[in-house]
Amino acid sequence: MTWNVLTPRPLQDAAHEVLDGFAEVTVTTGYDDEAALDADIDRFDAIIVKSLPLPRERLERATNLKTVTQSGVGLDPVDVGAATDLGILVCNVRGANTRAVAEHTLAMALAVRKGLRRADADVRNGVWEKHGYLAPELEGDTLGVFGCGDIGSLVTRLARGFGMRTVAYDPYEASEDLPEGVEAVGTVPALFEAADVACIHAPLTDETRGAVGGAELRALGEDGILVNTARAGVVDQDALVAALRSDRIHGAGIDVFTEEPVPEDDPLLGLENVLLTPHSAGSTLSSVPAKDRGAAENVRAVHDGRLPETTVNAEAVALGAAYGERVPERASDPDPF
Repeated sequence: MTWNVLTPRPLQDAAHEVLDGFAEVTVTTGYDDEAALDADIDRFDAIIVKSLPLPRERLERATNLKTVTQSGVGLDPVDVGAATDLGILVCNVRGANTRAVAEHTLAMALAVRKGLRRADADVRNGVWEKHGYLAPELEGDTLGVFGCGDIGSLVTRLARGFGMRTVAYDPYEASEDLPEGVEAVGTVPALFEAADVACIHAPLTDETRGAVGGAELRALGEDGILVNTARAGVVDQDALVAALRSDRIHGAGIDVFTEEPVPEDDPLLGLENVLLTPHSAGSTLSSVPAKDRGAAENVRAVHDGRLPETTVNAEAVALGAAYGERVPERASDPDPF
């Protein structure tokens, strides 16, 4: 039987190579509005999430839905609890964009530290000030990583190439399981107290929402840099804007926003000491096809009666119709960071 798969954006060819032969793909842009989408959502067997909101109300309408899979790691668009209650498997794709995000993180840290945004603008405007952007080098500084999973771990390894000391906060990782040379700290405030450069690599959950606020940014200090390539909600946005405006921190590199695309009145747009990118940290020539292919492979696995290794709610098998009487096994529980 042909499966119907929904996605908010066209998939890469690498995904279609997996889906062709058993699935037909529909893109949400083909619907006139949200109401039209919701009226048709009950015909889909699988959804590749990307940025498509899947609250309980929408999932309840999707009466034929067997699985939703993210073409990356972050599952904040999905009400995972509701999906579990409804017997819908939720999966993600780990590792496909790890290097892309890690490299982007350090690129942002370097650009903010060295004032490259202002230097570029000055040269374009006829200002030539060779010694106008003096800043400390990264060597000897401390990099603080909030969330030391795949991406955070690679960031610490790359940072050591710059001669940086690395510390990490991750409640899901025992200190002995952190990468070699990374020191564990027990709280978010302790991480920011220790760090010269702090980077966010944690998912957005009830526990992490707003975890970085005014106190943490004050602890980072006036020479400190914040880089967020994870989720905007981990950082209190009002506190971040206040810290940047008052120079309580040196600057920030921000790839994720409360509202995307960024509205014209977002206060971050008017600040000189922040570098902004359009949620593109995880997007490279190799990572984008790999993410879509991974999502398609998750859909294929469920179609074939297998449980994807990155399933986050395997208990849904007992409640759903995805497998009938077949209950697959999964290799291991993924670290949410």
